[in-house]
Amino acid sequence: KINKKKDEVLKKRVEEKAVKSKIELMKKMIPVREWLKKVQDHFRKYVLRITKEVAAEEKALRQAQDKEKEPKEISDKKQQSVFTLLREGDSARNHGDFETAEDKYITAIRIDSKNAEAYRGLADVYFKQEQIDEALLTYKFILQLDSHDDEILVKIGDIYYKKGDIKEAIEYYQRAVIASGDYPHRFAKLAEMLDSIEQYETALSAIEQAVELEPNNPKYLDMMVEMAILSGDKEAAEDGYQKLRMSNPENNKLESFRERISGM
Repeated sequence: KINKKKDEVLKKRVEEKAVKSKIELMKKMIPVREWLKKVQDHFRKYVLRITKEVAAEEKALRQAQDKEKEPKEISDKKQQSVFTLLREGDSARNHGDFETAEDKYITAIRIDSKNAEAYRGLADVYFKQEQIDEALLTYKFILQLDSHDDEILVKIGDIYYKKGDIKEAIEYYQRAVIASGDYPHRFAKLAEMLDSIEQYETALSAIEQAVELEPNNPKYLDMMVEMAILSGDKEAAEDGYQKLRMSNPENNKLESFRERISGM
C-alpha cells in the first residue's frame, strides 16, 4: 500500500508538472518551426540527463512499486518498434539528415533507456555535427552499459585527442588495446601520442605490439626504430632497422638510422 501510494504521488507530480509546462507553452505563441526546435532541444537535454539519472530513477521505481513483467507480446512489440527506429535513424544518419536521425534515436531511447545501439547512433550524430561535448557525454554513458566496449573507448580517446587533452586520450586508448589487442593501428596511434609527450619507452612498447601484429608494415617499423633510438634501446633499434631494411630497402631514412644507431 505504501509503494502504491508513493507511485500515485509520483504520477500526480509528473502530471501537474506536465500540465504547467503545457500552459506555459501555449502562452508563448511561438512559430511552428521554432516550437519544433525547442521540442528537439528538450529531448536532447532529456537524453543527456538520462546518462546521469537512469540508475537512480530505476532504483526509485523499484522501491516505489513491485512492477510485474509485461506480457511477452507487448515486450516484442516494443523491441520491434525500437529496431525499426534504429534502422530509420541509421538510414537518416548515412544520408546526412542528422535532425531526423537524432529524433529517431531519442525516440528509441525513450522506449528502451538502456539500448546501447541507440546511444551509439546518437553519439555519432553529435560527433558528425561537431557537438563534441554532447558526443563525449553520450559515449561515456555507453561505457556504463558496457565498460569493455573497445570501439567506444577509441572514440572517446579520439575526442580527447581532438580537444588537445593527450593524457586523457592515451588513457582511453590504453583501455581500448587492453580490451581488444587485435588492431595494430590502435597501438601505432597510442605510440604516436606517447611520443608527443616524450614517453619514448612506453611508445616503443606500443609500436612493438603493432609490429608483432603486422611484421612487414614499413610505417610501423620506421616508428619502432625511431622510438628505440629515442629511448636508448640499441638492441631494439638494431632489430627494427634490419626488419625495415628487409621490408622497405628504398626507405630514404635507412642511412640516417644506421648512423644514429652506430652512435648509440
